[in-house]
Amino acid sequence: MQWNARPITLALALLAAANAHAQGANPTESARGPHGTSQLQPGDGRYDAVGYAAVQPFGAAALAVSPNLPAESYAEVTALDSGRTILVRITETSEVPGAIAALSEGAARQLGVPASGPVAVRIRAVRPSAEDQAALRSAGAAQPRIDSPPALLRALRLQLPPQTDASEPLPPPPPAQLDPIVDVIPHPVAGVAAPATPRSVAKPAAPKPVQGRYLVQVAALSSPERAQALAQKLRGFVKAGGGLYRVQLGPFATEAAAERARAEAVRAGFGDARRTTVR
Repeated sequence: MQWNARPITLALALLAAANAHAQGANPTESARGPHGTSQLQPGDGRYDAVGYAAVQPFGAAALAVSPNLPAESYAEVTALDSGRTILVRITETSEVPGAIAALSEGAARQLGVPASGPVAVRIRAVRPSAEDQAALRSAGAAQPRIDSPPALLRALRLQLPPQTDASEPLPPPPPAQLDPIVDVIPHPVAGVAAPATPRSVAKPAAPKPVQGRYLVQVAALSSPERAQALAQKLRGFVKAGGGLYRVQLGPFATEAAAERARAEAVRAGFGDARRTTVR
């Protein structure tokens, strides 16, 4: 005897649909994506900014200070020159003059950027895995992130705010004014030999101010005290602007002289020293 299984199949399908409706099943619940990663979850902050970050000496771990993220939160930081991305822990919510954040020296080393000047970065709030959170809290390093592709880096660099032009040097100090030396010829007195007439001493010529159109920018710091100390050490000067204090050398009369000064600065540990010109 033959029988038709179609009515039974249809009845089972209706029964399954009714059970799902009764339990309030959400068909999108399984589409939230992987958990325990840096993917943002519903309710997380959506902070994503491009700008310049200062580097400050507050630890060898991957730490950061940001005015826009709460303390004890986490963020991914991408260096816009190389695309290298790391995970940092936000330790403090405070303003950073002239920058969107301040990175620790440890974070700068992980990014492979110099610790002497502002760094072009992208900072994005994330929720890392429990393992990465534990590593950062214990002053360690999180698992490496995937580098950003060149096409994305080019688009992000277009969002960078303009920096203040630091090519204009400070005027040279005025020459020291020397008091003129005047010959004194005493009147003769009877019975007293006149002293020998002192020879006139020529007044030294005032030094000519250094002329040139080439400069070397060694570093740009957020601390005026550190910038002034570095300028005195390198026999340069400080140019302030845009919330940063730029340490510069020069001016130099020739491009070759400026290049020699830049090479010496690089050998001294300032790898981002660059040549510029007076406009």
